[in-house]
Amino acid sequence: MLNNIETKWLYDFIALEEYRSFTTAAEKRNISQSSFSRRIRALETAIGFDLFDRASSPLQLTEPGRVFHAHIRNTLDDLEYQLNKLHGGSHYKNKITIAAAHSLSVFLMPELLKTVPEPQEKIFYVESIDVDEAVLNLKEGRSDFIFSFYNEELMSEPFMHEKIRESRLYPVCACDSNGNPLFDIHAPSVPLLNYTDTSYMGRQVSRYLSSVDSDRFTVHFVSSMSDLLKRMTKSGYGIAWLPDYSIKEELKSQELVILDKEDAAMSMGVYLYRLDARLNMASEKFWRYIKALPREY
Repeated sequence: MLNNIETKWLYDFIALEEYRSFTTAAEKRNISQSSFSRRIRALETAIGFDLFDRASSPLQLTEPGRVFHAHIRNTLDDLEYQLNKLHGGSHYKNKITIAAAHSLSVFLMPELLKTVPEPQEKIFYVESIDVDEAVLNLKEGRSDFIFSFYNEELMSEPFMHEKIRESRLYPVCACDSNGNPLFDIHAPSVPLLNYTDTSYMGRQVSRYLSSVDSDRFTVHFVSSMSDLLKRMTKSGYGIAWLPDYSIKEELKSQELVILDKEDAAMSMGVYLYRLDARLNMASEKFWRYIKALPREY
């Protein structure tokens, strides 16, 4: 079967997956649309299944097409890398694409990547996360990893996961000149700086508030970005639940203080997820590196 597949067809397939348009992909590949369509159909005939659902708009990969894309993208990356090395080149680097939760990319990613071996052989592409889109990208092989919190869908096949650490979400507020909290979390009315309902931390806070007298908490500001909520909290606008890794320095300097309320702190597992399919050489090395790291629990 492999003897019937031309490499250019695989690059055509990668282009069509990226642009989801036969017209645009053919232009990018610098061939006519009719020739491009014939090459995609020839590839599907050679492998024995349809790669795209042509009835959908925009064009979508079939389920086998998603798996095939995850394998082929990484295979072509490795092929280009190895050929470049054989020719004595050093400019080509494997790409490692990570979709990361905003707060994790800002506060934990630098430490996570600081001791990665052979950094000169790879380029990290880190993008802010929309969880639903990131899961789809992972399924279709457009991302190598998701760096995020607990996600039930990603905990079982066809995905793999590695727990990085256990973090906690604390209710905090700014301090006065004596180091005392500006707000009383037990007061009849408490100004709340909250997350959007669709964010992971927003769901955590909403779950907690539903178990207490939530009418006391009046939302004054909403954002999906914990770093922005931290800035608003430090400026004295209200209280917010913030992750422990983002407030270490502020707690030391008494810019922020953890509010005393029973059961108000919440645990959050931090994970790296991947598809259970072979990644490019650099991504596989990165996975092994992550698995060997000491854990914080």
